Amino acid sequence: MRLGIVTAMLFCVFLFVGCGEKKTEEQNMQPDEDKKVESKTLTLSRDQLAQIDLRTEAVALKPLPIPLTFPAKVMLNDRSVAHISARVNGRIEKVNSFVGDRVRREDVLIEIYSQEFLTMQSEYIQAEERLKRTAQGTPDYGTAQAIYKSARGKLSVVGSTIEEIDRLESEHTLQTYLRVRAPFSGTILNANARSGEFTQVGTELYTVADLTTLWVIADIYEKDLQFVHPAMATTVTVSAYPSMKFHGKLTTLYDVVDEKTRTVKARIEVNNAIGLLKPEMFATVDILSVSDKAKLIIPSNGLLGETDNHYVFVAKNDTTFEQRPVRLGAVTKDYVEVISGLNDGERVVVQGGFFLKSELGKSAFGEE
Repeated sequence: MRLGIVTAMLFCVFLFVGCGEKKTEEQNMQPDEDKKVESKTLTLSRDQLAQIDLRTEAVALKPLPIPLTFPAKVMLNDRSVAHISARVNGRIEKVNSFVGDRVRREDVLIEIYSQEFLTMQSEYIQAEERLKRTAQGTPDYGTAQAIYKSARGKLSVVGSTIEEIDRLESEHTLQTYLRVRAPFSGTILNANARSGEFTQVGTELYTVADLTTLWVIADIYEKDLQFVHPAMATTVTVSAYPSMKFHGKLTTLYDVVDEKTRTVKARIEVNNAIGLLKPEMFATVDILSVSDKAKLIIPSNGLLGETDNHYVFVAKNDTTFEQRPVRLGAVTKDYVEVISGLNDGERVVVQGGFFLKSELGKSAFGEE
């Protein structure tokens, strides 16, 4: 009997201890409740305020700036590229320009000896003389005028300038070589002309490009298409000049999504008058977009706390500050959207928040 009573008492003791341990474990299983940020108020003295450079900023409803960054590549401006081909059959007599040369508009690139060109000039002289001999108002005048215009047009098509044609008309002296000229100022990217070679109509002789404006082709991520549209200002950087920024304008947003990369090409036109950008360079494009709706936003440097436990200090007056938990929406490098916890017009500490956090910690430690 006595042994049974002792056994029962020991069982009760173990049961009581076990319940205590379970209760302790349950308390330890709920740390989130203890860690949640609670609203607390801190009042600083004038001396404390004098020690720090505290700055506040009003909470405002406005579009959220959205900085976007995309990979890109520098390309030729197709509108400023010319492929120069032979317009007559003949022999290349003189080559003046080679790959890499910079040329100006109307510079003579090569000279071609062509029997076709000599024949065209002779036909033009004959047509001009016939037109002079034909009196206006006669039946033959219209025919003579048409032949004259046709002969002049042929010379213009093969590359003769207006000055050269007028000189031929006034002096009746044939030009021995056809001069092939640069259509605009630029750089020779490709040259297939060799002195002494025979060339035929359509043979490509040169590729000339004006590099003062270039295209930068960027890959826009599918998820960011809502924030990108033509006419937006852009900033382009390349690894060769990391401290330099090249400003451009988004001119075209392509209509097809790449099925592999899930990106859309965007064409950006960049001024390259100083000539630092080179086609085929890899680049980075930065675009500053904004949300389409006004949001309650604050500078990101006013935000304190940890993930899912963010808070700010709200200035109640010049010396009193409230630590207040906030819930966030969109987050960017410089700004964050506040979904709850703040009201439009309230002032948030954006500089000096860590000092307030430290003082609030000291106060809590002193109370303990």
